[in-house]
Amino acid sequence: MSHAGTRLLLSLVAFVLVGRGVGELLLSVLASADLNAVRDIAAERSGIVTQAARAMTWAGSAFLLIPLALIICPALGRAGLHREALAVAFSLSGAILIGAWVKLLMARPRPPVEHLQAITSSSFPSGHATQASAFWLSLVLALHTAGAPPTITGMAIVFALLIVLVVAVSRVYLGVHYPSDVISGALLGVGWALYVSHRLRKREVQ
Repeated sequence: MSHAGTRLLLSLVAFVLVGRGVGELLLSVLASADLNAVRDIAAERSGIVTQAARAMTWAGSAFLLIPLALIICPALGRAGLHREALAVAFSLSGAILIGAWVKLLMARPRPPVEHLQAITSSSFPSGHATQASAFWLSLVLALHTAGAPPTITGMAIVFALLIVLVVAVSRVYLGVHYPSDVISGALLGVGWALYVSHRLRKREVQ
């Protein structure tokens, strides 16, 4: 394995360990508040909002984000933005791995409310929130480093924040995650995307 590959693997492991540490801390501090929040939200569900949540949650699904990345990354490469293309690819793929590995280590049961979406894995962290924050932030960073006008970059930041927010809220509303799951997932995704962008930029400078 190359030096860069080894560094990337060690970084992934480091993020997984940090995710587990944060998870253990939050579960010990916020367990009661988490449970009360999901129960309160589940008690206020309505048909229209449920339909909207089911639609919005797709913005953080790997089934949507991977095909988008397969379109966007080659497009960035053809535009000469090879580092940006790599950043988007590494951000999304790493976020998927980090979320999956932390889930295995934490093995947190899903909230004890009706789940309005099919689930197969454990609860912490939210994979959707992790993937959404990493992917959409990586696109914002790609715009910025590519020299997009500040107005466009600012609009992209607002758009990305809104997407991550609605994905996070939808996961809690659908009863498949606790608030701490989505908050931690979003932070992990943001941290990973920023790290990937920093490492690729540093490597280019070197």
